[in-house]
Amino acid sequence: MKLCIFNGTVVSDTIFSPGAVCIEDGVISFLGPSEELPPLDGQWEKVNANGSWIAPGLIDVHIHGCAGEDFMEGGSHALQTMAEHVAGSGVTGFLPSTVTASRAKTRRAAETVASYNSDRGAEVLGIHLEGPYLNEQKKGAQLGEEIRRADLEELDQLYSILGERLQLVTIAPEVPGSFAAVQWLIERGITVSAGHTDASYEDAMEGFRRGISHVAHTYNGMRGLHHRDPGVVGAAFAAPHVFSEIIADGIHVHPGAMEALVKAKGVDWMILVTDAVQAAGLPDGEYILGDQVIYVQDGAARLEAGNLAGSTLSLMDAVKNMVEFGIASFKDALQMASLNPARSLGLRRRGWLRETYQGDVVLISPAFVVEKTFVAGRLAYQREG
Repeated sequence: MKLCIFNGTVVSDTIFSPGAVCIEDGVISFLGPSEELPPLDGQWEKVNANGSWIAPGLIDVHIHGCAGEDFMEGGSHALQTMAEHVAGSGVTGFLPSTVTASRAKTRRAAETVASYNSDRGAEVLGIHLEGPYLNEQKKGAQLGEEIRRADLEELDQLYSILGERLQLVTIAPEVPGSFAAVQWLIERGITVSAGHTDASYEDAMEGFRRGISHVAHTYNGMRGLHHRDPGVVGAAFAAPHVFSEIIADGIHVHPGAMEALVKAKGVDWMILVTDAVQAAGLPDGEYILGDQVIYVQDGAARLEAGNLAGSTLSLMDAVKNMVEFGIASFKDALQMASLNPARSLGLRRRGWLRETYQGDVVLISPAFVVEKTFVAGRLAYQREG
């Protein structure tokens, strides 16, 4: 398969306008100004970007559902629906994320991801276990009765099902037994995230020292920043080489707090996520998140008690918000939603537009509308009309 996308503004390490990206057998073989484009014979499929941005495909490492589907409840059908829906917002790869649930239900979710195989929509890169090894004091919308201490036997069972598809595990480092699980996960090349945690600054920094390299939805579900008790947020600000997720919907975190985090961390260590739930892409109403009912009003998803319960955000809207809030340039916001999540998971040659990288490309209009999404050169989404 040979594909050439031309006549657009290429967003890469250098911005080329007009520029082109060529993909052969799923891999980028040319990237640069249109004037340097080599001759293309009749074997090439040519796509005219018509002045749109030619950008890297986005990667969402934290998403529970969308378009009426909840990952924990819907099985492989939910994954397929999610894959096709998120491709419409420029996502080329994602990690379906669990919520805290019973051992049996968590195992079924693992089996669903392990057996899933589809070439429609975005790519399922693996699984994100958000729990059950959390702190009930910061459970947020997690199911408190199923929160438990880290269990190496359970992790081993899940790893035997998933193998390298076990990509990301969120854990509360201060809970007894967590550091043994962190070591076990790190030894197998699995990224570990601190989240739903009441860790002190000292506990969080010790977790980072032991190999935790990621913070789940920073500010949310964790001990906040206080000048005499910096907590997890303070540790995230201070720790170099630790990625910090942010839900950039303007509901979970004030734009000023987002900007402070970006300035503290630097662009290279920020990750945009959606934490999206079943209601994403649908009107306000009543939905589910795992074993709990959630209520969506004015786009905000909450439990009956009022706790925020994920978001209805799309990843392209997160990019747009970062730009419109004046926090990041378009290129930097894209990096937070593409290259940085790929780096956080240790995905090689993914997440950016460079020669020899996988040909994950999205065409975006100046109004942040996704026109086309390609996964390894395969058309995964095309806007109608």
